[in-house]
Amino acid sequence: MGASSSGTSESRSPFSKAQLWNDLKISSITRSVTLLYTVALLSLLTRIQLNLLGRRNYLSSVVSLASHLQHDPTISLENHDDDNIERAYGNDFETNRKYLTFSWWLLHRGWREVMTNVENAVREVFGSVNPREDIPVERISGLILDVRKAVEGATPEERKTRKWLPFLLPPSDQEESVLQESGMSTPPSLPHSPRPQDPISLQSPPDPPPSASSTSPPLRRLLDETSDLVDSPMFTYVLTLLLDAAFSLLVDGKLRSEAYKVAPLTSPPIPEPRITEIADPEPMTASAKLATILAVMTREAYKIGNGVPNEYVQAIEAVGELEAFAAVVYSSNFEFEAVFETSTAPDSTASGSRDEVAGGGKSRKGLAGTSSVDVEDVVRAGKGGGVMDRATGVVDAAWGGFESVWGKVTGSGESAMTG
Repeated sequence: MGASSSGTSESRSPFSKAQLWNDLKISSITRSVTLLYTVALLSLLTRIQLNLLGRRNYLSSVVSLASHLQHDPTISLENHDDDNIERAYGNDFETNRKYLTFSWWLLHRGWREVMTNVENAVREVFGSVNPREDIPVERISGLILDVRKAVEGATPEERKTRKWLPFLLPPSDQEESVLQESGMSTPPSLPHSPRPQDPISLQSPPDPPPSASSTSPPLRRLLDETSDLVDSPMFTYVLTLLLDAAFSLLVDGKLRSEAYKVAPLTSPPIPEPRITEIADPEPMTASAKLATILAVMTREAYKIGNGVPNEYVQAIEAVGELEAFAAVVYSSNFEFEAVFETSTAPDSTASGSRDEVAGGGKSRKGLAGTSSVDVEDVVRAGKGGGVMDRATGVVDAAWGGFESVWGKVTGSGESAMTG
């Protein structure tokens, strides 16, 4: 009996060990790839949020200054910024706080959906790869690229139609729950249960109170414009470049140097001359076992999520198109945003009702209507100049809209910056 049980355990041992290796393979690769997607998405979402709030607060201060100049042309040099928090942060500080809180969705819900998509792609691509197998450096790059194609899209057309919004923002019917989960609003109090001795309450139980929404019109407009930006071709284009930089650091940098023992494709600048070892074997013929690659990816996963300073965040921030995208976000829809500010400002001369403007970004033509050709013309760092030069046309067009807004507020056709 003992011999029989021993033989059974020995026969099951290879299968269990192979299953453990397969689970380790899938989880190690999935963890690293998921973290790269999450960091890239969070960086892009944060840029959108900060630039939308910066533009909103800037225009609010301009409208306030213009309204003040109508009544008192004297310029006061007194500093009142520290006297009132509303003066320091705009007249809707609570809206700004709630808007920034919506990154909670990606950090608590969205990344799980990203992980599910990545895990399915990793199982499809790496499922048949033996952990003891020698993998050339070119093949591991191709396998990682196949994972990215399965997640993002295999063709440019598929990547353009890829929807990232569900990972970044909640559906409209769950926005209130996000604010409650993050501590920005309190759930409505539950009605008291009817007393058994009350016959009236037993006959007709009271209806539950309607859920009070904390989404004000300004917050609604911010969320709608964020949705438009995330769904735009420009977002997908810039996100692809950010992911290219992050995956290049992982595959062409870390895996080549630590797993394959060859020089990375893009070596970081050396601050001072030093003796370097010659890479051997040749990069074209270098190979490493998948188990060695998994060990490196496990260490890198910790650095991606906890590294300080974070090399992967620095690589993402170094992408020039990210700065151009931020400039486009900040400088777009100047006139639309300012119309809302002037329509709510006291003694404003601008026309337009609050209801016409508070409908949000869904009804207007935003960056979501930008063609892919326009996007590349705006954010691509071309041979003729830097990234910011590519965004100059968009900024200049937005400045023209800003000047017209200033003329509406002040009642004149001249810009405040002329003369």
